[in-house]
Amino acid sequence: MQTNANPPVELRNVTLCAVDTINAGLAARALDLSMAQCAFGDAILFTDDSVPTQARIVTIDRLRSREAYSTFLLKQLAQHITTPWLLVVQWDGYVVDGSRWSDRFLEYDYIGAHWPHRNDGMSVGNGGFSLRSMRLLRAFADERFAIPESPVEDDLICRTWRPTLEAEYGIRFAPVDVAARFSYEGDPPARPTFGFHAVFNMWRHVDDTVLMNILREIDIRTFASNETLFLLVAFWQQGKFACLKSMYARYRDHWSAEEFIGALVNNGVKEIAARRFQAICENA
Repeated sequence: MQTNANPPVELRNVTLCAVDTINAGLAARALDLSMAQCAFGDAILFTDDSVPTQARIVTIDRLRSREAYSTFLLKQLAQHITTPWLLVVQWDGYVVDGSRWSDRFLEYDYIGAHWPHRNDGMSVGNGGFSLRSMRLLRAFADERFAIPESPVEDDLICRTWRPTLEAEYGIRFAPVDVAARFSYEGDPPARPTFGFHAVFNMWRHVDDTVLMNILREIDIRTFASNETLFLLVAFWQQGKFACLKSMYARYRDHWSAEEFIGALVNNGVKEIAARRFQAICENA
């Protein structure tokens, strides 16, 4: 669980930010938890909502699609940042241990958790908790970095655009070993990290009762995502049946039993195991 017995780490050359018009209250929570760990030069929540937070709120239009979110981060965010560096967080990814900060992180223009399913030298990485330089953000102003249909902004930066960014702009992406000290997402952490990303990892950092309250608060589309289903499976593997029961009750408010089973199968669970899992949840 998140604690901070030491004074906040001084990061006055870094702006902390979150962009969220869906789960703004939880994005504010992520910002506030991060600010408890580090003293940032600025902290901003970009949203269309009014929520309590220690960060300052910059009002934006509601972002109604992934494309709108990606376009904002890639093409509009830079005009709001006055520090050399930017730490992007999301409601399900934030600073968990400020003492793990290293000034070596500032040697790079982009750091995010590496993607374990990528093995082609472009596995860094995840944008949900990522450090970015203003040099990188300014490069995106070039018209050659056009936003395609159905974009995934971190994939665009770290894979599609990476060769051009490195060759023509001198952009430096952190190596995997540095990224692994900075954050984690797809792989369990081998050691404590500065931050993390993904709802399916939150059980490592949030008390079960608090996490269940969060899961009741998030937007239903977020709750129905593959990532949240992975958290359900994690609770199953740990034998946390109270958490299973709480999550399953919300799923069943919106899905039939067969739809629930289908969602598990679509995420790689064999049907016979999915049906056994559904029966366990039904009786948890």
